[in-house]
Amino acid sequence: MSRWSDTLDALMRERGRALYGYAFVLTGNAADADDLLQDALVRAFKRGKGPEDVTAAHAYVKRAIQTTFIDTHRRANVRPRRDSREADRVIADPTQASATRDALLEAVLSLPPRERTCLVMRYFDGLASPAIAAELGISPGTVRGYLASAVETLRRTHGDFGLDPTDALEGGDEHVVILTKGGTR
Repeated sequence: MSRWSDTLDALMRERGRALYGYAFVLTGNAADADDLLQDALVRAFKRGKGPEDVTAAHAYVKRAIQTTFIDTHRRANVRPRRDSREADRVIADPTQASATRDALLEAVLSLPPRERTCLVMRYFDGLASPAIAAELGISPGTVRGYLASAVETLRRTHGDFGLDPTDALEGGDEHVVILTKGGTR
């Protein structure tokens, strides 16, 4: 067995759940998250090569998830497909925390792909605007524009989730980090 396949096995064993959770935050449903993660893994390891350690592979696959998500939505604008989110919706847990989480997920899913990706990278990953720009290959000003637009849209359409537009624009040290179930990223 080659070194890259060992790395892939270790990556999925050690960090597969975190990568799946990241894909789920972007897509909003399990089937699309599975597809997105699979596509990202194929992108990362398709040539029989890939990063040789788990940390580098995790970062590489996470970046592939981001770009695959944006590319998929870019192509979908050319060839629209049926929106199946309502059909896949599960009845929400009646607790307040669950209702808030569901409302936040619905709000984030309403954003365009680039705004959604920037918002997730800012508040889920805790990255500042320049780091997001470097990851996505766009200017920091563009990232700040996407973040400002996303936060404003969320406030206008879904209420205040405690996201500070100043923090989103400046990428300050104090920020909200949204964690997946169990408190891990």
